Amino acid sequence: MNLDSALHTLTHKLALGGMLFALCLPGVVAAQTTSATGTGPVHDRIQEARTNPELEKQLLGKGKRVAAVCANCHGDKGHSSSADLPVLAGQNPDYLVEQVRKYIDGRRRNMFMEGMLKALNRDETAGMVLYYAIQTADPQPNQPPALVEQGRAYYAKVCVACHGVDGRGTAHMPRLAGQHPGYVQASLEHFRKRDGVRSSPEMEMVARQMSDADMRAVAAYVAALP
Repeated sequence: MNLDSALHTLTHKLALGGMLFALCLPGVVAAQTTSATGTGPVHDRIQEARTNPELEKQLLGKGKRVAAVCANCHGDKGHSSSADLPVLAGQNPDYLVEQVRKYIDGRRRNMFMEGMLKALNRDETAGMVLYYAIQTADPQPNQPPALVEQGRAYYAKVCVACHGVDGRGTAHMPRLAGQHPGYVQASLEHFRKRDGVRSSPEMEMVARQMSDADMRAVAAYVAALP
């Protein structure tokens, strides 16, 4: 099943209220979920592309095509206009690969995303990740200054060790700089509730110590980072 036919099937099933699991391509799913963080077919393909300009060009072409479909929710070049949906522009590639795995194996729960990602093959997934990673993320303007300052103080004490002084994370830690504050706050709430929508023992531990005010402040601060 190619991308066009898979996406057509997905759209049709959504319209009928059918189950997205029907899009699952067993070989593709197994190939994307059998390895640990930092390894696996998609990760290996990305690493190969970094030393092969022609392959990188091919993958970016595939990724741009995938992103054109994803733009319906995540915006042009990963700049989501909805506070409920994450900005993907500038996100760290290894982190994105791991999130794909989490959606596919159930560690992140969103039926629509699961169906979309299961419809992609290895190169389409690798290309999508590379395409979003090279886009420029922009800060979210007009955050309340007092809230930003509160968030700056909290971030410096609790968040900086993993997400970095600039909020751009590491290979396996997400970029937070320029992320929608509403999305950051909602994610923290999921971690605090341990409701299964998001899963990370480390983040669950951190979020359980945060008040609603802490979450709002941190979200405003990272949103304002360039």
